[in-house]
Amino acid sequence: MNDTMRRLNPGLELNPATPGTKHLLDTLEKTTRTNSTNDGRGFQKEVERTCAAYQNRRTATLRKVDPPTRVIGRTPEERRVFFMANPFLDFVGVWTARHGRALFVEAKSTATHRLPFSRSGGITSEQVGSIKTWRLAGAAACVLWKFGGKVVLLTPEHLMEAERLELKSITFDRGLPVVPGEGFILWDFLPVLERALWP
Repeated sequence: MNDTMRRLNPGLELNPATPGTKHLLDTLEKTTRTNSTNDGRGFQKEVERTCAAYQNRRTATLRKVDPPTRVIGRTPEERRVFFMANPFLDFVGVWTARHGRALFVEAKSTATHRLPFSRSGGITSEQVGSIKTWRLAGAAACVLWKFGGKVVLLTPEHLMEAERLELKSITFDRGLPVVPGEGFILWDFLPVLERALWP
């Protein structure tokens, strides 16, 4: 068991000599290595901290939305967990400072300056559709995108323009820069979104 697995699973002791355990250890190591790459979870944690700070200031209340799951099978051997399509974005909440307007945020982190559409590591057509739907219904919606230690905000209008031009991806320089805020507001995105939606 490698150091990362020990850190993530304190107290876990597996004997490689036990049948099936070697395969389990190999699988866990592979998963740990895969998850240590840029999968967006670190950036989502930063956004969660920012959301908690916004809530403490009574600016907005946002919650991380996990995808819905369905468990099938009666016994532990039969039991399977299926992840269903998420009808929401990564964060859902209310913009208190904007009189309780609904607020939807998708958080993305990439290793390149391009955010592809409808491909792995990018933004899916369902997410783009959700952002457009919520915005057309009167909600505030956006994509926060981190690349190279910087963050930009993409509005629904950015996404609709890229769709209209039939682009396969959008480049980082097209987004609106988001700067760190004060205290625990790691990325102060609400003022940027407010200026973009209500200039």
